[in-house]
Formats: sequence, structure tokens, C-alpha cells
Amino acid sequence: MYDTALRACQKAFDSDYPRNAAREAFCGFAKSAKVLEELSAPPPWMARVGGRGGLAA
Repeated sequence: MYDTALRACQKAFDSDYPRNAAREAFCGFAKSAKVLEELSAPPPWMARVGGRGGLAA
């Protein structure tokens, strides 16, 4: 699965291969490797603070 996900990401970077397809391949690999966590709510660091997003611009 890793090789398939890697090739999909490389194709999306190098050509007009659909980015969504590469994302799905990567997510499939990450789930199988148990490194992708499904969240029901955004983590605290992504929550709004003072009316702005959690990431500084």
C-alpha cells in the first residue's frame, strides 16, 4: 500500500493526476498503518482563538 500511495502522490505532484485520488491513496495507507486518526472534533490547536484560526499567519 505504501508504494501505491507514494506513486499516486508523485503522479499528482508531477502531472494532472487528481489530487483527491492521491489523498485517498495516502489516507488508505495511513489507516492501514494505523497512523491516521479519525477525529470527531478539531484538536484544540486548530480551534478558533480570539476570532482567528489557530494558525498564525
